[in-house]
Amino acid sequence: MMPDYTISQVAEIFLDSFTISNVFPYILALLTATICGAAIGVERTHRQKEAGIRTHIIVALGSALIMIVSKYGFFDIINMTGIEGNVNLDGARLAAQVVTGISFLGAGIIVYKGTVKGLTTAAGVWTTAGIGLAAGAGMYGIAVYSTLILLLVQIVIHRILPVENTSTTSVTMKLVDDPEIVEKVTSIFIENDYEILSNSVEKKHEKYVCLFTIKAKSHINPEDVTNLFANKEYVLSITI
Repeated sequence: MMPDYTISQVAEIFLDSFTISNVFPYILALLTATICGAAIGVERTHRQKEAGIRTHIIVALGSALIMIVSKYGFFDIINMTGIEGNVNLDGARLAAQVVTGISFLGAGIIVYKGTVKGLTTAAGVWTTAGIGLAAGAGMYGIAVYSTLILLLVQIVIHRILPVENTSTTSVTMKLVDDPEIVEKVTSIFIENDYEILSNSVEKKHEKYVCLFTIKAKSHINPEDVTNLFANKEYVLSITI
């Protein structure tokens, strides 16, 4: 049975959950997980693996968040009138679901013609579930602070730091009607140290529509790929 709270009591509980002195140990745990995840992600990105910095940070952050909720999210139950001493809290139960969550990440991965898609998105959805658990457990400050960290990771790293593994990408091109056009484009990619993982060609309305999956030795800059064909009259359009 839920205890009765006045509006002022609810407001006080809510505001107290944001007080740095109350949540500092939890924030420290979240930041530690973020730093450790980033360190592992840097090494994986350096080796051109599909799971880069963002993915490792998000998974580490989500795991730390769920562990915090598992350990500290139910203390208010002990103080509820009439059930002192009769509550059995098992901190391992919720944390054990992290294993299930990792399998959920696998369901979010799509491999399309040599390119892995959806890994970071799946990790983000899983961590968002952890944020929901924190809010549901009454740990409002932890839910908000975790959201801020997640947003910083997603926005800052994606837009400012080119450190994610983007050594593989798909390029869609519309080309003039020429039987040898695909060979010309392929030669340009190879001459500029791009590996062709796959390609598909379809003829539409007297034009060739080609989808190339290319791989480079390091980060692929879309502008560099576009510039390769900037002055080629047989390239009608290019999309990366």
